[in-house]
Amino acid sequence: MHKSKTSKNHFTLHLHRTGDIFRETTIVLPKLSCPGSWGRVKANFLSEGILQKGSRQTEIGILNEIKRRYIHPPKWLPGPTELGRFLSKPLPQITKNQSLFVYTYHKDLIIQSIFNKVIAPALANSNNFILRNSIIVEELDKIKYKIGAHWSISTLKKWTVKFKTMLRQVGFLRDNMLTKPYIREEAFGFFLFWLFINTQSIKKSLEHKALTPLYLTQEDKIYLLKKGNEKEWWYYTEGGGVIEFIPKYAKLEEWINGLG
Repeated sequence: MHKSKTSKNHFTLHLHRTGDIFRETTIVLPKLSCPGSWGRVKANFLSEGILQKGSRQTEIGILNEIKRRYIHPPKWLPGPTELGRFLSKPLPQITKNQSLFVYTYHKDLIIQSIFNKVIAPALANSNNFILRNSIIVEELDKIKYKIGAHWSISTLKKWTVKFKTMLRQVGFLRDNMLTKPYIREEAFGFFLFWLFINTQSIKKSLEHKALTPLYLTQEDKIYLLKKGNEKEWWYYTEGGGVIEFIPKYAKLEEWINGLG
């Protein structure tokens, strides 16, 4: 019984309430000077109505979800202040979306489950996979049955719509057809710098689970490493199965500052 209760607590539906909130997050997080300042940032946004949602309750829900996803990420992802600085840079919105999706994925066991059981296998096995809503709803229903949750069918359908919208924002979906996204080099660089600084191993960094939601093949990683070479972010070369990787920046903050 205790095990079932724990499972329910971990497998919780969040996405149907707020959606991806990527644009809202790009407005909020750059205002964060340090994790401890979250209370002040939240209060300012609520008092000034910056999000312009027309409902205080809606804005509270969005801000609470931003806190859940980004304020206390796993240690192997950049912290909220680094993420906020990155989001403040003049980058395409899809670059920011892809970066935020990594955090959203790692903070949500339901999203992880659907991505790993439906999205990743479909991308690996089909070039023209139509992602019908019923496929996701059926998978959610399996989770519901397994953990003994009491999710209504209308909630599952709403979650599915929000999930597919999020996939479109990241580049995984064109209309209803699943597509392999073009991962932007800045999104890749943001995580690679952090991983390398903390592991001091390019092999461990490239194979780290942090990158899982970007769905990168070995060819993708090589391409993005070469793009980083072109931008003079690092020196990368590979030969005889040996990778040489020398970053041009000692800290992630220095690289972020160099983005403009």
